[in-house]
Amino acid sequence: MIDLNILIHTLCQEPATTLKSALRIVHFLGLALGLGAATVLDLLILRFLLKGKISKEHWAVFQFGSSIVNAGLMILWASGIGFLIYYGIFDPAKLGNEKVWAKMTIVLILTINGMFIHSIILPKIKQQVGRSLMDGMTTTQRSAFLISGAVSATSWYVPMLLGALPQLNFVVPMATVLLVYAALLAIAIALSHALIFAMGLDGRLPRVRTPMLRIDPYFQAMA
Repeated sequence: MIDLNILIHTLCQEPATTLKSALRIVHFLGLALGLGAATVLDLLILRFLLKGKISKEHWAVFQFGSSIVNAGLMILWASGIGFLIYYGIFDPAKLGNEKVWAKMTIVLILTINGMFIHSIILPKIKQQVGRSLMDGMTTTQRSAFLISGAVSATSWYVPMLLGALPQLNFVVPMATVLLVYAALLAIAIALSHALIFAMGLDGRLPRVRTPMLRIDPYFQAMA
């Protein structure tokens, strides 16, 4: 009980520092939930691109994972806005850190992409229950599917990397951060399309089966 009183007293001595620590904990929680669930969903999608059909159980996992991603995204927004309010009250100079605004822009892109996934991608995955993931999709649908996945993966990992690099604070302009983000996103989109093309799932090049060579019975008798 005495130790608890000491802890409470210590935290109350510097309320601004305690508030900032609380915001960090909430922010890390949102990042862990969103990034972790998004990574699992991306790996599941890769698994079904390689082989297998989607069952109702698989669809339930997709649905549950997406809800976890949404929860993480909402926590990120709440903690991010909390940080802006905190900086405005206790540390206004931090509002001049362009890296902060670059992260907010990327999270906004992530949010818009999340809306697209829930309105377009998830219903399409549900329709694929009992079939392979890309079965029956047009080239445009497959491209939209891949682009949304690339945007999701890139937009979760880049903010994490930015948060882990405090040496970029007040050094790198917002435009530079977003330019690097756009380059990474373009690479992710190109790689995902290249994978589909290499697997013969792009919907344009039909798979050609080479017929087995049959030996005429006449030649078999002469052998």
